[in-house]
Amino acid sequence: MLYIIFSNSSPQPTSNKMKIHAYLLLTIMPFLGLYSGKSPQKLVYKNTKVILNMDDYICSEDQWVYVYGFKSWISGNEETFFDSAFIAKGQHQVELNFKIPCATDAELFFSKNGPSGLGFAVEQDSCLVLNVDESSPFYNTYCCTEATQGSLNNFLHKLMQERDDYCDKLKYYAKEEQTDSINILSNNYLNRLKSVMSEASEAVVLEHCFSFMKYYVPNVNNLNEILQKFATKFDWCNSLKEYYDISITLPPSEEAKKVEKRYAQLNKEKNQCKLLNKDLGERMDLVFEDADGKKISTNDISSPYIFVDFWASWCKPCRKEIPYVKEAVAKHKDAITVYAVSIDNKREAWQKAIEEDSTQEFLQMIGTLRNGTPTRLLKQLNIKTIPANFLLDKEKRIVAKDLRGEQLIQTLDSLMKQ
Repeated sequence: MLYIIFSNSSPQPTSNKMKIHAYLLLTIMPFLGLYSGKSPQKLVYKNTKVILNMDDYICSEDQWVYVYGFKSWISGNEETFFDSAFIAKGQHQVELNFKIPCATDAELFFSKNGPSGLGFAVEQDSCLVLNVDESSPFYNTYCCTEATQGSLNNFLHKLMQERDDYCDKLKYYAKEEQTDSINILSNNYLNRLKSVMSEASEAVVLEHCFSFMKYYVPNVNNLNEILQKFATKFDWCNSLKEYYDISITLPPSEEAKKVEKRYAQLNKEKNQCKLLNKDLGERMDLVFEDADGKKISTNDISSPYIFVDFWASWCKPCRKEIPYVKEAVAKHKDAITVYAVSIDNKREAWQKAIEEDSTQEFLQMIGTLRNGTPTRLLKQLNIKTIPANFLLDKEKRIVAKDLRGEQLIQTLDSLMKQ
């Protein structure tokens, strides 16, 4: 019996930098020429530039963007902000500039709308161009996002994609208990790793390879000796040495400790947005998007009453309420508008449920981004359970909530008599 355990997270390394996921290196020969055959040079700080092109979602309000990472040439514990920039509402492009002594990877952190850990890699004397929108992975640290300009970044992005293919095959062979196939696949991949590492001219490439070899290739003999052999190519990069010699790991500097504290605070502030009051009598001003991306506000609706319904395609109790809502609309057609907000993280399932339930007559809105994460407004509403609904009057104040079954019709009947 053969057992291989797979996890979404890597084993905890000895330093923060070593949390990097390495990437599969199969079928990468066309890329090797880009990062091979160069001799290491002395560390000299040179400029690099990152240009971000952002969509309307990212630019919907003022915020800051940070370039966060580690000074791997010092230690895997040396956290830093390479640069930051203010993004004004409606500003669709921003430029970040900083100096680095070698190629490195980093991540983007947006203080309000956008990813909290979008990984990328940059070289010296280069310009990286990234398109960032609401479909960008919310947290994709050390998995370089494909860029419209940036050869090293896209090289590592390719490795990430190939890593996934390798893992899929490994999982399949493990499920089928094909021990020989696992051994052949792993050995071939290990040899490919060694080949790429021998040709690499950037320490960051080795760092990804080291991590993959350590955490994803099973039963590597003399692992530390292999890592040490290749690390000598970049004897100035301390984070590489930390993979095989924990004793040399340096503690973070005072400046790095400040960065760690500040970064934690930024994450806390982003995740703890101000909650909206949903008590009776309070105003509820909502703006969500429909399937076409058009934003519709409850303030744009002129009917005497608005029935705001939070639901999801997978929520059976939600969908059981639909006949009662339809009955209420049929009886008070000119008095009520249904503003249905789905919290589905898969838009295909949302659209399918609308078709199945024949609820096209409702204003069908979506409370999640295209990458499946909740919008900032949905977070502020703090909807804990569904179905959840609110009946708003003409002033957009909450007059009733959590109405079930015949309660909606009965409430409307009572209100219409007043």
